[in-house]
Amino acid sequence: MSYRKTSENRVLREKLQDLNTLSGDEGSPIGDIVHAFKLLLDKGDTNSTSTILSKLRSIFASKAVSEVFTYFCLHGASTSWILQSELDMPEATAYRALKQLRTLGFIAPALKVSKVRHSKGGPRPTIWALEGASQEEVARAYHEMRRSRKETGK
Repeated sequence: MSYRKTSENRVLREKLQDLNTLSGDEGSPIGDIVHAFKLLLDKGDTNSTSTILSKLRSIFASKAVSEVFTYFCLHGASTSWILQSELDMPEATAYRALKQLRTLGFIAPALKVSKVRHSKGGPRPTIWALEGASQEEVARAYHEMRRSRKETGK
């Protein structure tokens, strides 16, 4: 990842951390959205504001990418298999969304899962993690993937 992309992501991450101060008024999601955007755009110069808006447009231009991004924001890490299962999403759609989020710099591969005994082959699953995800979130994704595969027999 280039220095410029890392710096842009750091600025965006710092601004997103400020979002913890939302009003909490359950009856006004619009108010929370406006407050969140004010926090995101308040601290930045024109260049970082432009970067933030560009990344948001890229995420929310596609329903699939926005659903996967939301899943990562809530869980921190995931595999394509988990996304397919949890979001009822076709395999190709899940991979396209992962590719888009990786290109934007929001996720990166965190763990390549070892070959499972008695498997028929194929690629090894990758656990993807949101920038700044904890080891616990990665471990939770690993265990969720193992549990989900046992349930479906894959």
